[in-house]
Parts: sequence; structure tokens; C-alpha cells
Amino acid sequence: MEIRYKRDLNSNYMILSEEGSVNDHYEVRMITENRIYGVLPCVCQKYEEKSEYYYEITGRQSMQLLFERKKLDYKSLKTFLRELERILEASKEYLLNPDHFLLTPESVYIQSHSDRVYLCYYPGYDKNIRESFLDLAEYLLGKLDKNDTEGIEFGYDLYQKALEPNFSLLEILHEHTDKQKKIVPMVVESEEISVQQDMLEKTGSWKSFFKKKSRKPQLEDYVAEADQIESGSILFLKEQEPPKECYDINEGTSCLQKKKREGLLLKCRDTDYPDFEVLHENFLIGKKKDSVDGCLPVSTISRIHARITFQGSCYFLEDLNSTNGTWVDHIQLNPYELFMLKDGMRVTFASVEYEVQL
Repeated sequence: MEIRYKRDLNSNYMILSEEGSVNDHYEVRMITENRIYGVLPCVCQKYEEKSEYYYEITGRQSMQLLFERKKLDYKSLKTFLRELERILEASKEYLLNPDHFLLTPESVYIQSHSDRVYLCYYPGYDKNIRESFLDLAEYLLGKLDKNDTEGIEFGYDLYQKALEPNFSLLEILHEHTDKQKKIVPMVVESEEISVQQDMLEKTGSWKSFFKKKSRKPQLEDYVAEADQIESGSILFLKEQEPPKECYDINEGTSCLQKKKREGLLLKCRDTDYPDFEVLHENFLIGKKKDSVDGCLPVSTISRIHARITFQGSCYFLEDLNSTNGTWVDHIQLNPYELFMLKDGMRVTFASVEYEVQL
């Protein structure tokens, strides 16, 4: 399965390709001819040697990106599980096989203005939904806010239930999203959305684009497990002291000094908006303050709009599926396309223009 991204005049697409022509299977007709709650709108293109599925992701951003900087709290986790339950229930009405849902963080999309969840249904994908959910639950556990006790306990309980053999995913989701169910903290101090969503109006481009614990778990266990990040290990690693970077050779100290990098400056051509000094290897730009490194409070800017990365000796700009696009010297970037930056280039995020200074 190959994944790539593309932008046309009005929309952004995630494209999944597979070898061979697609059979006229009912699942393909279901996802292309219907607007199913929580399923990314899809168009299938058939060729002699391969087939391509175009999933519209306009105005939506992946879970992996949204929680790259921010942590997941109890409310967000419960909202996500409730949405997941509704999507699986809605898909049953169309006889869709749940094993064909991609539950990887990079393929789970969230609507920017409503926090609605959208899943990619790919008929060529075949992984047991329970295994997919267990992997996702492990990812969610690693993204939980350690200061949110209720969220930690809730996420840990979810993960433990998912570890049980022969569990029912819908039963787990129903149990953990029941509005009447209360989560009682283990440590106590003494003191309707429509099933069908209207698609964005377009000028025809969419159609033409063609292991359980032996003892009672303690709060420290929850924090330990929440600190894992896609490692599969239930370990708590304390943050190590940063290495000393600066040593004076003239004082007789022999140690390799880390090479200093001057960084990149994005100079805004409009004095109403801030400049951005990029000194790290990963710099996010957008209007959602708690999710980015450089906040650009403009209505046309997406919550997480673009990213600048440092690789080797060069800086690269990447549009992160923004709604209104990113340009370099009047060339519009496709979503997730790396573009090497050079001194003097003009970068435009939606309607705000910057100059690159290296």
C-alpha cells in the first residue's frame, strides 16, 4: 500500500494505491456512492495495472499531527472514543468490514472546526480491528497528560480492557462512552450530529479530479505507562540531563563540542504579524497556540498549517494539509511535500507573506 498526497484547486487528497485493477466490489461502491458518517469521502480510479483511492482530507488534520505538541486529556479521549463508536455503528448499516478501517494515527483525521473524527476505509487493507485498536490505544496512552489523573486512569482502564483476549471492540467503546458511567479515582483525598455530513461545495473539481498485572495497579503505574510512546514497552524513563554543549579548549578540557547552527529567520512582510526564528529541527506554524511553535493568529491560517524541518544542512518547508495552502515563490505546495528553502525566497501561508533569511 502506497500513500501520497495531492492538492487541486479546491481540495486536498490522501491517495492510496494498490497493484491490480479493483473488482466491482460492493465495498467500493458503498464508500464512493454514499456519504457515511465519519468515513472520509472517497473516489476510486481504476487503471490497467493499479487502482487509486482518493480520500478528501480538506479542512481535516491527522491525529498524529494534532497531538505532536499538545497532550490528550480526559475530555478529548472520551470524545474521540464516542466518535469512533458512532462510526463503527454507522458502517454496520452499509455492511462494511471493520477490519478495513485504518486506525493508525496518521490516517485518523479530525475536522478542524468541529473535532469530528474521520476514518479511512480502504478495501485493500485487512488487519483485525481489535489488533488495530490495541495499537491505537497504546499510542493514546503515550499521549495522555500526566497531570490529568482522571484521564490517566480512564486511558489505563481502556488499555487493560483491550489487552483481554477475545474482547468486543464495540462493547468496550460503549462501556467507556456511556454518559451514565462515572470513573471513580483510585486515590481519594480526604477533603446529535446527523449521520450524513454535507460535503464542501466545490466547482466540480471533486468529480473531475479523478498482559495483566498481578497486583493492584497504583497511580504511578498509570503515569509510567502514559509515558511510553509507540515503543510497546511499559517502562518509565526519567528525563536525562542534557549534555554539556560548550567547553573551553583553552582551559584544558577535551570534549567534542556540538556544532552550532545559526538557524533560519522568517521575516514577515506585514508588520502586524510576528517574525519566526527557527532554531530547532522541527518547527510548527499555525493559529492554535498550544499546538504550534510559531503562532500566527489569522483567520485564514489553519490550526496547524505548516512545518519547517532541518535535515542534513538544509531547511525544508512542508504544508500540513492546510485549508488555504502554502506557497514558495508563488508555487503552491502539495500536502506533506518537502520543499527546500533558500535565502531570499518568499513564503506565503494562506494570505501572510514571509521572506526567508538564512
